[in-house]
Amino acid sequence: MLIDTLLGDLPRSAFLQEHYQKQPLAKPSTAAHLRELATWATVDRLVETTSCDLLLVRDGKLWTGSRPSSAQEARALFAQGYSLALRNPDRYDAGLAELGRTLSAELQGTVNLQVYCTPAGYGSFGWHCDPEEVFIFQTAGAKRYLLRRNTLNPTPLHETLKDETDVSRERTPIQECRLEAGDWLYIPGGYWHEVTAPDQESISISVGLMPPTPIDVLDFVRTHLLRSPTWQQRMPMLGHASPLSDPEKMEAYRSLFRELGGELQRMLEDPRFVLRFMAAAATAGLRSSVLREAPSREPKQ
Repeated sequence: MLIDTLLGDLPRSAFLQEHYQKQPLAKPSTAAHLRELATWATVDRLVETTSCDLLLVRDGKLWTGSRPSSAQEARALFAQGYSLALRNPDRYDAGLAELGRTLSAELQGTVNLQVYCTPAGYGSFGWHCDPEEVFIFQTAGAKRYLLRRNTLNPTPLHETLKDETDVSRERTPIQECRLEAGDWLYIPGGYWHEVTAPDQESISISVGLMPPTPIDVLDFVRTHLLRSPTWQQRMPMLGHASPLSDPEKMEAYRSLFRELGGELQRMLEDPRFVLRFMAAAATAGLRSSVLREAPSREPKQ
């Protein structure tokens, strides 16, 4: 398994028990075989020959101009201190797609893969947290990570991430980690982190895995309840023309809710339904990192 190769002398059981979804882990050198997946040649090709989404950010501020159409334009902005953030490049690169699918198959989760190029002496997004379980693979140069546990919203969802985060309210200790080419870092979902390339330019791959949550179960349940006559029935009237008194309306709704709860409980306890959800969750993860567009032309020289 890829995860076993990455862990090196650390047993998988120790990683799953002590680190995964709990606390960060950095490992030196064991990701060296992934270095060729993200090089300047990879970045140039993705910028010039695909429609890969590209963000440019310098110390927390986004570039407001148009997307660079050539590697020369992108590198000119890089020289001005802008990090290049290629989003979902696994849709256009077979090697990156395979990396995402492999991690999803081994650890389960929908994939959010990005390639970052950060110039020396600059950072990108400042302090922030991600809902996914994040694996960072350093492919060139070096990066410095500051990390701290999130006690304000320890297991965020995409829907519950705030636009304005205030990490200053945290009192958890700050951890520091430096990644060199061939190293990798695991950051649990929700962990605060700040990233800079202090002394040399950096290229890295970020693979975020979003595991299934009970909210996903709720969404899956809804698709099945749409076929249930019990859940399609109309609720008792609440308008002023209703013949029921307010206490009678309350009792009618309580009775209906008990009936709905019973059907919902029977569904959730059905082994067949559980297996259907497990299969759907696994399939969603594998489909989230699939090669969808091949390069259309050679990069410009």
